[in-house]
Amino acid sequence: MGAEAGDFTGTAQVPVAVPPLSPPPPCAPAHPTDRELATLVGELFTEGTLSWDQLRTLGNVGELRNLLTDTIAEVPLARRITERRS
Repeated sequence: MGAEAGDFTGTAQVPVAVPPLSPPPPCAPAHPTDRELATLVGELFTEGTLSWDQLRTLGNVGELRNLLTDTIAEVPLARRITERRS
C-alpha cells in the first residue's frame, strides 16, 4: 500500500519566516553647488532670516562673490539697514 493523503510520516516542513524588505539606510544629501548656496542665501535674505550685514558678508566669500553680486545690487535702499554694534 502507498502513502495515503494526509500521511505526514516524512520530513517535517517548517515554514520559514522571511524578514520584510527594509529600505536602504539613509545617506547624507550631496553637497550643494555654489549656485545653489547663492540662491539659498538670496532666499534667506528675502524672507528676513539674514540681515543686510550678513548678506554683504556672505557676498564677500570668494566662492559666492560673483554669484551674489546681482542679488546685493538689487536690494532696495530701504532694506540696506546696517546693524549697530554695542
